[in-house]
Amino acid sequence: MPISRRAFALPLIALSLIACGKDSAHPPKAAEPPVVRDVTVGAATATDLDDMAEVTGTVKSQTVTTLSSKIVGRIVALHVREGSVVQAGEILIELDDQDIAAQTRRAEAGLREAEAAMAEVDRGIAAAAAGQAAAEAQRDVAVSTLARYQRLLDRKAVAPQEYDQVAAQQKAAAAAVDRAIAEGQVIQSKRAQVLARIETARTEIAGTQVMRGYAKIAAPFAGVVTTKHTDLGGLAAPGAPLLTLEDNRRYWLEAAVPDSQIAGLKRGQSLRVTVEGAGFSGAATISEIVPTADQATRTTLVRLDLPASPHLRSGLFGRAWIPAGRRQAIQVARQAVVERGQLQGVYVVGQDSIARFRLIRTGATHQGGVEVLSGLTSGEQVVTAGVERVTDGARISR
Repeated sequence: MPISRRAFALPLIALSLIACGKDSAHPPKAAEPPVVRDVTVGAATATDLDDMAEVTGTVKSQTVTTLSSKIVGRIVALHVREGSVVQAGEILIELDDQDIAAQTRRAEAGLREAEAAMAEVDRGIAAAAAGQAAAEAQRDVAVSTLARYQRLLDRKAVAPQEYDQVAAQQKAAAAAVDRAIAEGQVIQSKRAQVLARIETARTEIAGTQVMRGYAKIAAPFAGVVTTKHTDLGGLAAPGAPLLTLEDNRRYWLEAAVPDSQIAGLKRGQSLRVTVEGAGFSGAATISEIVPTADQATRTTLVRLDLPASPHLRSGLFGRAWIPAGRRQAIQVARQAVVERGQLQGVYVVGQDSIARFRLIRTGATHQGGVEVLSGLTSGEQVVTAGVERVTDGARISR
């Protein structure tokens, strides 16, 4: 290096050494923590809580039925699909009823024939009655005439031959009455036979009308079609499932309750229930407790009536909480809990007024407070309001 450059560099090195010496002798001050005002600090408290046991269950409709046909027939109309909402009495399926209609026409023709026969019989009965009346009149006249001739014969005023002739006429008149009565009885018997034919025809017509009614399958109650077991053109037969219908106005939660928790339950008791799939959280009433327990799972089936909701449907998952005594637990206000991804924590304020973020494990929520299972002790001060303005290490101004 030339002498002039070396002479220029030495003062610079000396100045650098002097500056370094000054920095090491006076280190910089630490940055002051940020000060946060207008936040609320409260103590985590240990309180007595109702201990609750969680049980799971499934939402089911209180009324479910599977529709089937009472006759054999081809499906000619299918008016619903899965998810269709129907009203009570609404026609859902129609079957081919041509054979039944033919039976009805034959029965109606037989009825008309029998009714025509009845009209003829009634005319015959009227004629027989008139003939019997005329024969009885002639018989009465013959009886009177015979009595008069009997008196004349006793006085020998008529010849015996004349009397015998009148007596023969009287016997003929009496025989005519007997024949008229017999004819009337025959016609009455025929009338009874025709009446039987009419009743048979009417019974056949009524039967075919019932069968034609079976060709139209209606909804027994208002609800929703959950399963369609057949399609248009399929063959319906007695007992074969066609549609599954459930009442979409009344649901309950069926929960399997362990034997150790069933003793404290009774009908009419209200339990807290959630059905996340329906967005429901509230109270439900126990309507049924099955009197027998499942030997395999050692549980008893409990049904809880759910309030009406358009979002409920069968198969949804639900939870119920059963009272299981009381216990002490630490609680903090719900707004004090900070969510960081899957982690939860609170800002704990020490005696130095510094807020430090601490991870905690939370439990159930009780009336706006959150149970803290671990990470916090009773009496510690935590930020309960304004946590969005607090950072780890900030100084809380009270």
